[in-house]
Amino acid sequence: MTKKAVKKEVKRLILEGKTKQEAYDELKGISKMKAEDLAKIVQSVPSLNARDKYRSLNIVLIGLLSLTVALKMLSGLPIVIEKGIAWFPVLLFLPLINIILLIGVSTYNQSSYKFVAILAILGLFRLLRDLLSSSFDTFIIIDVVFAAGLIGLGFYLGSKLFPNYTTVKERYQNSQGQDRMRNVIKFED
Repeated sequence: MTKKAVKKEVKRLILEGKTKQEAYDELKGISKMKAEDLAKIVQSVPSLNARDKYRSLNIVLIGLLSLTVALKMLSGLPIVIEKGIAWFPVLLFLPLINIILLIGVSTYNQSSYKFVAILAILGLFRLLRDLLSSSFDTFIIIDVVFAAGLIGLGFYLGSKLFPNYTTVKERYQNSQGQDRMRNVIKFED
């Protein structure tokens, strides 16, 4: 099985209601992948339980990202009005990264949550730079609160929807009857 096919199968199994551990154990024998590689793929798909538990926070994050898309489009509107309709693509280009992140968060893409937080941190640095170079404005407080929400939700949901797996040592007997140790991957569901 290819990596893409394994990921598709993991999604199918989890959406059918299987736990991450059950999906991993089922695919371990048939995927022909290294255990760590398979574990990373299984980790990248949130369980149904985690989706239900953190659904409201995910919706809040989607709302915040949607608001950033709308605000960035509004900030480009004066350019289109001043320069003409030929500049309309600028209106779509400004929020492009935010639209991609919005799609990623909506589809539970693991890396999207980290990128949301990292880009919000970078935006916060830019905001602090602007604060030091200009006078105080009430919109700056709103921007800081907004960035803090994106940072907090990005990191929090990234850790809760995609918890780390653990590798533990397990004793077993091989075919010759000898006691041996092997690594076993366990998921927190």
